[in-house]
Amino acid sequence: MAYPSPLLLALLLISTASIAHGSLTILGHEVAQLNITGLLVCSVTGNRSPTGCDCPGTAGVTAFVSCNNLQTNVIQALTNPAGVVNFIITSGDGVLFDRGVCFAYVRLPIASCTAFPPQGILRSTVNIVGLVQSGINLIANGVLGSWALA
Repeated sequence: MAYPSPLLLALLLISTASIAHGSLTILGHEVAQLNITGLLVCSVTGNRSPTGCDCPGTAGVTAFVSCNNLQTNVIQALTNPAGVVNFIITSGDGVLFDRGVCFAYVRLPIASCTAFPPQGILRSTVNIVGLVQSGINLIANGVLGSWALA
């Protein structure tokens, strides 16, 4: 009876460890990528009011996602001229994403918006809105919820 070579077993072990490290699980599904989109406007809360407002977007603001109470950032991105921020987290980033503990944050003050408090941190939930099959990959899409002082 032939046994697999030690080299073959070592390669199998290494490849399995790489796959496990690079997994991103959302809603019980292993996904290749998580896309998160949000909006930050210049208002007292950072949100558009339910009745609408002519609040300008806050451009060039660094927003980030953290999953361990601000100890480390998973990813960061800048808001565009309209105040929109887009995060893309891939399975290769090695992130253990948990909707219950992962939030988006913005540090205050923001020079371009005097409506915000002079100091503090704004926090937003990450809401998963769907899963999309793209070729052989599953992609999760999320949106940021309302901003509030953390």
